[in-house]
Amino acid sequence: MTTALRVGIVGAGLIAGVHARAYATVPGVSIVGVADPRETKAQALASTVGARAFDGLEAVLDAGVDVISVCTPPDTHAELAVAAIKSGAHVLCEKPLAGTLEDARRIVAAAHTTQAVVCVGHVSRFEPDHQRAKELVDEGRLGRLAMLCHSMTTSLPGWSEGGWLTDPRRSGGPLLDLAVHSFDYLSWVNGSAPTRVYAIGADSPAGPATYALATLAYANGAMGQIEVSWAHPAERGFKVAVELAGTLGRLAWDYDSINGGAMYSRQTGQTLLDPLGERGFAREVTAFVHAVRAGGPSPVPVEAAFQSTRTALAAQHSLDTGEPVDLTTWEVA
Repeated sequence: MTTALRVGIVGAGLIAGVHARAYATVPGVSIVGVADPRETKAQALASTVGARAFDGLEAVLDAGVDVISVCTPPDTHAELAVAAIKSGAHVLCEKPLAGTLEDARRIVAAAHTTQAVVCVGHVSRFEPDHQRAKELVDEGRLGRLAMLCHSMTTSLPGWSEGGWLTDPRRSGGPLLDLAVHSFDYLSWVNGSAPTRVYAIGADSPAGPATYALATLAYANGAMGQIEVSWAHPAERGFKVAVELAGTLGRLAWDYDSINGGAMYSRQTGQTLLDPLGERGFAREVTAFVHAVRAGGPSPVPVEAAFQSTRTALAAQHSLDTGEPVDLTTWEVA
């Protein structure tokens, strides 16, 4: 592709800004439009990248784009992603793939009808630490993986438009919105699909089941454990901890061990300086753009994202019922 790749972003919230900044790091990419029903938000983000503001997907598509980034709540993903795919655009859809299995299947089916690249934003695969761990596993440095642990804990997000993240009917709660990263990463690094999931949770002042633990069994015999929380104090920040144990070794790290220092203030207390920043998103978008220019394959195929979404929804079902879920047969009742 010799001409600039023309990008449209649907949504103008926090993650849309992250996408915009990531595209700005890739040579030969031009963001031509930002769409959001809230005109002032669309204009504010568009002005930072020299783009036009639009009120919806159709208007952005009419502007003549090659790529659409879907950066809206998960209950809107199917409508927007399917329409973008049908238009012939390449699509980068934020995680989770969708809020329901029915909607997720619609996106998978649409992706199978196009030669365009359809990618899902599972950014953990592109974080430098997570990516290097995957390389070490693939090199055989840990032997056969036996136990995998992934923890993501933070406070209740307060940035979503109209508070949609705090509405489990729209976001799916932390097991879908946040732990879907963990479900995806552990399956990817392990190279095996989960066959069973069991989850327990606890309510907190942040809301129902805002802390949860999920255990998994994988087809290759490995076990997994995932911790997720929106119930931790805001002062603690966003924390990630990972452990991969195999027959030849163990690899473990957390974000405290790779922080770039700390700042102390009477007003705000301790603030850790994150050296990773938005680097993973820049890598994700770069990989997507390269795939578009090469004609594929997708860096994160919709089939893998469907599996992660299904596992997260099954974990929520387990939490609701108190029973483990057999992922080899489970369907939403």
